[in-house]
Amino acid sequence: MNRSSAWLRLMAVAFVANGLGPFGLKIMAEKGLSETYHYQYLILWYAGGLAFGLIWFLATRGRFRGQELVMSFGIGMASFGGQLFSLLALERNVPGYVVFPMTTGGNLFLVAAAGVFLFRERVGAYGIAGILTGILSLILLSLG
Repeated sequence: MNRSSAWLRLMAVAFVANGLGPFGLKIMAEKGLSETYHYQYLILWYAGGLAFGLIWFLATRGRFRGQELVMSFGIGMASFGGQLFSLLALERNVPGYVVFPMTTGGNLFLVAAAGVFLFRERVGAYGIAGILTGILSLILLSLG
């Protein structure tokens, strides 16, 4: 498997998994299960992601690097916290059309800002189109 096809497969998994986690949060909140099972849901969700990542890592014969482990742990904890606070907001009857655009829009803003200000990335026409499409999708989801 060449690098580009591996990258594409991983991005496809990330795309699907990134949407399934919040979708599960919404289902739990709607069914009244989130207050009882929110920690179990999040722990199982992230344990599954860790297992998937380890299997992929071992299958590709990767090597562990200390800096990558620390960075991965930090990213995972930030993601866990974001999901937890989204769930807590839903449990307190904040509407999903407020919670999800705020969390998604916050991610969009932080990633774009970090790319430009921290990593000095230039945002070309495709990048601007992607950011605007993301903003438009958040507006459309909020109206629905």
